[in-house]
Amino acid sequence: MEECAVHILLTRSGTWFSRLIHLATQDDYTHASIGLDGPAGPFYSFARKYEHFALPAGLVEEQVTGRRRAVPCCLYELRVSQDTYIALRRQLQAMYAQREEYHYSVLGAFACYFNLSLQRRHHFFCSQFVAGLLADCGAVELPKPPTLLRPADFCSLKGLRPVHRGLLDGILVQPAL
Repeated sequence: MEECAVHILLTRSGTWFSRLIHLATQDDYTHASIGLDGPAGPFYSFARKYEHFALPAGLVEEQVTGRRRAVPCCLYELRVSQDTYIALRRQLQAMYAQREEYHYSVLGAFACYFNLSLQRRHHFFCSQFVAGLLADCGAVELPKPPTLLRPADFCSLKGLRPVHRGLLDGILVQPAL
């Protein structure tokens, strides 16, 4: 059976929220996104809807190209069956079509920091969304619930292979690791 590639992008931008998360956790990466169309994107995640405002935030489409390309990142590839890939794409498309119903879970992100699981309908933080989508479609087996998974936890997740580590703008030239 043919396998398909799913990409997980971890970043640490210069936004105040990213700096706050990094200060509290000391994690190398503070944001997680998922892409189904190759390393150049687009990627999907729960993040700010407008560049200059932290809120409102929710399900957004992110482009690798743009103003914030000089940020640390790690791009992972996960090989999945074609059936799993189709399930991921369908679930992502269904959620994105109703993206106005979804909201960023600030409370969930803080609860995760304290190792407390907080599940709210239509509320996600970035890594919870990516992990939940992958787990729901059978792409990965998680070591803990999506509500407790931080972006940096993807670095040790079984099955993910790093394909780029460095700056975000380096993804477009994609040197092999």
